[in-house]
Amino acid sequence: MKRYDPKTIEPKWQAVWDETKLYAAADDNDPREKYYYLVEFPYPSGEGLHVGHVLSYTALDIMARHKRMQGYNVLYPMGFDEFGLPTENYAIKHKIAPQAATETNVQNYIRQLKSLGLSFDWDRMVRTSDPDYYKWTQWIFLQLYKAGLAYQDEIAINWCPLEKTGLANEEVVDGKHERCGTPVEKKLLKQWLLKITAYADRLIEDLGTVDYLDRISAQQINWIGKSEGAEIEFRLDGMSGDMSGDRSVTVYTTRPDTVFGATFIVVSPELAKSWIEAGWKASAEVAAYITKAINTSELERQEEKTKTGVDTGIQAIHPLSGKPVPVWVADYVLGSYGTGAIMAVPAHDARDNEFARKFELPVVPVIEPVTGTPQEDPEFRRSIVAVVRNPKTGEFLTVKWVPSGGGHYGFIGGGRDGDEDIIECAKREILEETGYKNIEYKSQTLRIHHHYYAHSKKVARQIEVFGVYFDLIDDERVEPKLEPDEVGQFEVQWLSQDEVEHHITEPLHRYVYDLYVHGRIYTGDGPLLQSGEFDGLNGDRARHAIISALVKKGVGRGATKYKLRDWVFSRQHYWGEPIPIVHCSKCGAVPVPEDQLPVELPKVEHYEPTDTGESPLAAITDWVNTACPQCDGKALRETDTMPNWAGSSWYYLRYMDAHNPQAFASAKSLEYWAQVDLYNGGMEHTTLHLLYSRFWHKFLFDQGLVPTSEPYAARRSHGMILGPDGAKMSKSKGNVINPDHVVEKYGADTIRLYEMFMGPFDEQKAWSEEHLSGVSRFIYRVWTLAQDLIEAPSQPIIAEVDGDQGAFELEVDRLGHKTLKKVHEDIGAMHFNTAVSALMEYVNFLNTPTTRARLLQAESTQVRERTVRLLVLMVAPFTPHLAEELWRDLGEEASVHAAAWPAYDPELIKDDLVEIAIQVNGKLRGAIVVAADATEDEVKDAAAAEPKVAKWLAEGKIVKTIVVPRRLVNFVVN
Repeated sequence: MKRYDPKTIEPKWQAVWDETKLYAAADDNDPREKYYYLVEFPYPSGEGLHVGHVLSYTALDIMARHKRMQGYNVLYPMGFDEFGLPTENYAIKHKIAPQAATETNVQNYIRQLKSLGLSFDWDRMVRTSDPDYYKWTQWIFLQLYKAGLAYQDEIAINWCPLEKTGLANEEVVDGKHERCGTPVEKKLLKQWLLKITAYADRLIEDLGTVDYLDRISAQQINWIGKSEGAEIEFRLDGMSGDMSGDRSVTVYTTRPDTVFGATFIVVSPELAKSWIEAGWKASAEVAAYITKAINTSELERQEEKTKTGVDTGIQAIHPLSGKPVPVWVADYVLGSYGTGAIMAVPAHDARDNEFARKFELPVVPVIEPVTGTPQEDPEFRRSIVAVVRNPKTGEFLTVKWVPSGGGHYGFIGGGRDGDEDIIECAKREILEETGYKNIEYKSQTLRIHHHYYAHSKKVARQIEVFGVYFDLIDDERVEPKLEPDEVGQFEVQWLSQDEVEHHITEPLHRYVYDLYVHGRIYTGDGPLLQSGEFDGLNGDRARHAIISALVKKGVGRGATKYKLRDWVFSRQHYWGEPIPIVHCSKCGAVPVPEDQLPVELPKVEHYEPTDTGESPLAAITDWVNTACPQCDGKALRETDTMPNWAGSSWYYLRYMDAHNPQAFASAKSLEYWAQVDLYNGGMEHTTLHLLYSRFWHKFLFDQGLVPTSEPYAARRSHGMILGPDGAKMSKSKGNVINPDHVVEKYGADTIRLYEMFMGPFDEQKAWSEEHLSGVSRFIYRVWTLAQDLIEAPSQPIIAEVDGDQGAFELEVDRLGHKTLKKVHEDIGAMHFNTAVSALMEYVNFLNTPTTRARLLQAESTQVRERTVRLLVLMVAPFTPHLAEELWRDLGEEASVHAAAWPAYDPELIKDDLVEIAIQVNGKLRGAIVVAADATEDEVKDAAAAEPKVAKWLAEGKIVKTIVVPRRLVNFVVN
């Protein structure tokens, strides 16, 4: 038997595939249906590929191979996202040009990718640092500029002091640069921005037109952060200095219905400073606080800590009530968000409540709480919930309902008759149910509107409830006065606070308790109170009415806001696409003419970053100094470069027509490939790259340059591969797995198959050398089995095995086609681990002594050939080198990857027999085995005739029979 040697087989077939260009997609004249698979192209670091790359690339490689075998014209390209700070920092450290480091890294990546047998179309490779590529990145920028979507502004940007560059908001995570982890500072610089906010609504709405995982869509929507609310003006009074007079502050709120609960205004230190600069004479205390707060990082200001602030002495006049409210300045309000000011509603906002409690500011509730789920046509009642606390022990008085009453705990509750006094009603219920006489009233809640469905009564109810709180004075009790239907239904128990929080789960009782013990803040909708003419209005009706009143008085308006900010597009580094703008003292900012693109980076041996906020390009005067395209006078080139996200915002389009010198892609190619059918990438890129590329694509669509409004028809994400220790792989932990080492030891097919077998594609999973070895052994079993079946005619025939040959062949074919169906469907659903499991089960079946012996008999020639061919075709997408070698051993001259994917026979995948469970009144009483295609009546008759079941049916009359096809029969008997 020929020996399986991946070190020989794999390089051989990789060279053949390369030479024959087996995986090159046909051009846009091809009559076949197209399919475009895309993986996120890598940043070519010096560390090379990691096993996470292998997971994603192999998964879509399997799908691409599978699709090609189904007759599709498949585009599965690869390229490199080459601009970025890691290479720049490496180049600066080693005093070399980043181009040299990038070239070395790219060649290593290409070697690694080819060593894995990935079926990329290398003829379409793109590299973002190639001038022939970034010419079109610059061209797209100019179209954005001409459309008014690219502009310059002096803004306070996120500045990384380590890498000396500006960052977009999306690149700052927890106050740190998402790449290097350095705390970010604010720096005032003139920057280029892209107006992504102009597309905010469409970026949300069009998610309904694509097939994205729910968590991906949710991340995009949350990042954009659209909210509907109102801008409200509060006139300011009491401002000393030159700012005295008609002044106001505008706040934005998503809850205009709570405006009557605004008991103070809080402004950011930045806004307060602007008032000082405009002439306001703040007190020394206020001025000192503002200075200190502004010199504190935003990260520190947003940390969970005790709130700080200072009263400005200014009064804001409430726009509807006319009452004055104090204006405070506090560091937790940031000048960079919203209007830089908030109206504080401490009764319905936890942050405002904390501030109000610390500084003893008023708390005015303006919304009555609603608990439970509203029901149709409810029965209305009034009631109380009484919470009694023993101050000596800290325990709470509860009742435990016995199982017939539900087996749950609650506080004391009961109905309130008419206009019965709330406190007296609560005292009466406590006395009647528990017998405790001596209690002291402490407080009560607002009216609560509780909705629920009383299952025992089969009626919907709406209850007007007041929670009432008491302290126990002493243990004196009398005999409880229970109604007849209450006797024996509950027990009175004192519970500790921990026990209460474990046992009290009923929504209303728990809400009343949380209000009392934890100071819970109600943030939901409900009827308004203490809101003048708007009392009783609820939800959207209340919000619309108050906005209308604000508009009528000229002190407010409806407003839509977004968390999304315009994309800060400037970077102060060398290694990026030059922004194609020149600055002329006469003409201002002038775009470089399109026929002069690309504006190439100047060649340098090495360079140093600046501390001024300028790009290193500013020091290359021969490059910077140029002529103005409009007046031919002296001008300076823009020295900021584009972010590393620029080239990745449109690379998928260049793959469609990778070498076109006249356009980023021809209209014909764009029309043929249309959009990416399936795009896979990491979840970490769903609020950066994915959002940016969708924005660029929509702009190009609006310009009539692409045929679809969305770039990707479907988006999926893979899970992370953890180290053998179950932790995230990192050099510092010493748990990084180098795929080169795995390929060297086991072969590419083994690492491919193992990563698909590790677990669900989109979940985290830990690396295991033991399981990797097991997959390697499986591949050797496939090889040995296939070689035996291929070479069988030349081998001596082994001893005959008893059994019907036709039944045996049917069994082999049946399992083969069931496995084929499973593998086919699982590849399409990205359930790679279960597809591999099915293949393993199939091979185990074929390798059983009896099956193997029967297959090797002379009379099994045809089934043997069918079986080995089917096996090779099924494993081909997963283990392409192994399959190619075996396919040629079968005498085939063309590649197995150009062969047709086999179709399963619907008749062969049917089960002959199925087991049916039989229930009587829901209890299992027996089982029968029937033909898989038996009719419902045949199944009923067989079930009723089953002796173990018949005796149960004889005890009553069958009133209903429920049949779950191929699974269950349930007889309902009375």
